[in-house]
Amino acid sequence: MPQVSKRISKPARRAPSAATASELLLRVRDVGRDVEAIVRRAGLAHSAAGLLEPDWNGALTRDEFARLYAECTWALDEHASAQEGRAPLTKPEFDMLCYCVITCVTLRAAIDRTATFSAMLMPRTAKLELIVEGDVAELRMATVRKHRNISAFVSDLTGLSSHHRLFGWLIGEDLPLLEVAVRYPALLSDETASRLMPHPLTYRAAENALRFPARYLDRPVVRTPAELERLLERFPFDPEEPQSKLTSLSERVRLVIGAALAQGAGLPTGARLAAQFSISRATLTRRLQEEGTSLGQLKDASRCELAEHLLRRGGLPVAEVAALAGYSDSTTFSRAFKAWTGATPGRWLKASITAAGATAGTPPPGSPC
Repeated sequence: MPQVSKRISKPARRAPSAATASELLLRVRDVGRDVEAIVRRAGLAHSAAGLLEPDWNGALTRDEFARLYAECTWALDEHASAQEGRAPLTKPEFDMLCYCVITCVTLRAAIDRTATFSAMLMPRTAKLELIVEGDVAELRMATVRKHRNISAFVSDLTGLSSHHRLFGWLIGEDLPLLEVAVRYPALLSDETASRLMPHPLTYRAAENALRFPARYLDRPVVRTPAELERLLERFPFDPEEPQSKLTSLSERVRLVIGAALAQGAGLPTGARLAAQFSISRATLTRRLQEEGTSLGQLKDASRCELAEHLLRRGGLPVAEVAALAGYSDSTTFSRAFKAWTGATPGRWLKASITAAGATAGTPPPGSPC
């Protein structure tokens, strides 16, 4: 891949969100937008005039900054889109992209689906292209823009940051970056740029791009739709949202197994799981033992969790629940379910309904899930 010998900005120390907020508001004001209206829509108790005071030393909460960042970005993106004569991307459209990729099995599949989804919305979104050379992967984000000004820069930088954080969040790990390249000069202060993208930026590059180790492409997607619902409350405008799951290996393995069952992909083998987590099969077994469990127990727990969910939801015969939980027949499934919960599926469901009616949210007796 071509090397870009351009100015590289060094990430500043994590700046107070108020400083970044002030610069973003200033940029919004510079393009003729009503900054007081922006602040009101963000639900801040402060005034825009106060935030723009050079000596303002107040503070914004994480929620306040996320809301203000969102309003400023939408305003700047709307301005950039108007210059190009097209409609801007909307939050529901971005959320739909996230819903489309949550069911992917690996990061590579998630990136491929993101590229396909983005192509459907062009030219309102960038053209994404994944290029792998040796042990380096490059995600190029080519935007069709005639104007490369501050509005376009904030929009593209937010896009790069959003993709980076989404992909890291999906695999439950901080996705290490080798380079972040942008086609712009340094139009924001290093302080603000590092807040929006906490990695050195290579300016005046041939194309917007993220470069990272190619081995991460085979990482499994370990997040669930329920987690995505919570993420989208502030994403992609909360730079403090952690990408990594600070959880045990057993929990991460269980998430992979659960995702495979939900997608009808079959239960992953120990060898496949070990490869996905870049450890040996023996190390996988040993670490699970150290955490007080085994691969077999995690598979049983995942099957139990899925079976309980399907039974509670209703509408499916036991034979279909058995098949979805990975069993070839309902007899084997019923025997296993009784071993898990102490009751047959039918009796367990009756107990579950009774328990839910008596004490909302209390699981039925004997349930290990």
